Amino acid sequence: MAAEAKIVALVGGTLIDGTGALPVRDAAVIVKGNRIEAAGQVSVPPGAAVRRVDGKTILPGLIDAHVHVGTSGGGLADPREFSAATLAANLKTYLIHGVTAIMDMGAQPRLDAMKADIDSGAMPGPRLFGVKYGLTAPDSHPMGLLRELRAVDKLGSHFREVDTVEEARSWVKKIAAEKPDGLKIYHSRSEFPGTNCLDCNREKQKPEVLKALIEEGHAHGLRVFAHVAWPSEAREVAEAGVDCLAHPITHAETGAQPVFELMAEKGVWMHSTIVRVENYFALRVEPFLREKLRGKVADAILDSLAMDNSVARARHEGDGISADARRIFDVTMANIRRARKAGVAIVLGTDSGGVAGLHGVGVPRELELLSEAGLTAMEAIVAGTKTAAGAIGQGDRLGTVEPGKLADMVVIDGDPLRDISNVRKVSLVMKDGAVFDPAELTVH
Repeated sequence: MAAEAKIVALVGGTLIDGTGALPVRDAAVIVKGNRIEAAGQVSVPPGAAVRRVDGKTILPGLIDAHVHVGTSGGGLADPREFSAATLAANLKTYLIHGVTAIMDMGAQPRLDAMKADIDSGAMPGPRLFGVKYGLTAPDSHPMGLLRELRAVDKLGSHFREVDTVEEARSWVKKIAAEKPDGLKIYHSRSEFPGTNCLDCNREKQKPEVLKALIEEGHAHGLRVFAHVAWPSEAREVAEAGVDCLAHPITHAETGAQPVFELMAEKGVWMHSTIVRVENYFALRVEPFLREKLRGKVADAILDSLAMDNSVARARHEGDGISADARRIFDVTMANIRRARKAGVAIVLGTDSGGVAGLHGVGVPRELELLSEAGLTAMEAIVAGTKTAAGAIGQGDRLGTVEPGKLADMVVIDGDPLRDISNVRKVSLVMKDGAVFDPAELTVH
């Protein structure tokens, strides 16, 4: 006869359940096995293992809906960055920062194996979802970026370059057979700051190919995400039926407002990814205050940032890069404000994994930046919980602290509604009913 599932109760904290509802003071959350049984001002059942969290705040586990686990997040200068140990450390770093689920949005050959390792407990980490493949026009973005990141050999095989409707439908059918968690389309003349063009002079998807990719994805039950940068690109994918922009509009304000109104009307969601601009181009100093992050981020990642051959340093020191990046950052923030006012559902995503895009660390910073962009603290929290869960197709299981949902939660010191930066003060993490102490999850 199977043993009855253990009951754990988090008692005494303030509950912010992720739905946007008012906080519940002196709350209890009852977990049986890996499911939430009750939440709010509820009674604690006899025999429950009680964990007092007085003076703390209980939140749903945070969700980063846009990451790249196949790239390190460092300076791409230290060979240790690409080791299995560093990959495992990067995943653990998400848990350290209260992130219990992530969505990989790049071509990741080892996605299924990594999922299996995490699910079996062989590798501590957040729940892992992913698109597994990327679809782009011939030699278009992100192929130039992969060359700059020295990642063609590692990841290039999982990008498919499509030029015709027939190729589009054929590749989507093959990808769908492998049962990924979504379909990723690149539809952008991405333009990097400074004089580094990369893929800015490449072609986007042809209109008929773009439409075929999205239609075929939907026919196979896949949520379709699109990488864009300009208002025209966002309009084209929205009109073609895309489900979610993988980035905000970063490269122009003119023309963005009517696109956001169209997106709101059609129910198109949008990843935030503000922190990627701030980190990738060293617009703030924190990623380079490396000693502050020792034990929370792998040493190889932190060390590589400052090496002479670091891509992060090259970007920061390159001609015109910082000034251009600051302009792009300002445009991004302005467009987040416009999207929010238009009623677009904003989804927390960091794009972590790129140069200086530290895994895990970017999530609390993204919440702060969303707040700076005009979202209330509660709206930012919902973007990183309920809305993020819905965007990755997991809204029925994750994203809120409600009966029947999987027991993924984070307990923090302080009140994030008074100061969103309190999300950095992680006291306890629960994933699938198992409790983790961040202090015991150190990495090196």
